[in-house]
Amino acid sequence: MRARQHLHAAGLALLLMTGAAEAQDAPPLRGTLLGADAGDIACHLRIRDETGRSRAWMAEFEMCEQAPRLIGRSLAFTWKPGRVQHPSCQGDPDCRRSQQVMLVTGMQPR
Repeated sequence: MRARQHLHAAGLALLLMTGAAEAQDAPPLRGTLLGADAGDIACHLRIRDETGRSRAWMAEFEMCEQAPRLIGRSLAFTWKPGRVQHPSCQGDPDCRRSQQVMLVTGMQPR
């Protein structure tokens, strides 16, 4: 439980640093996986949180490989800060700008 509180606090601190200060933008620790798409800079997971709100979140690419067997299931999510290419790069592989975001690094059935 203490690790979850620490992870949640780290996520909120990162959101505050990046300007997304609203508590509703905190990464969900539990929810239902609705879908997954591999993007240019990260895997994008569609998650419905316990309040019923659906939203896309970035994840490590490995999460897209695990997603097909987990879609529609209630999951616990693990998060960590990570760096991804900045949106201003518009997918240019030579662009070196990046931004720090919270990434899903693990998904376990509940």
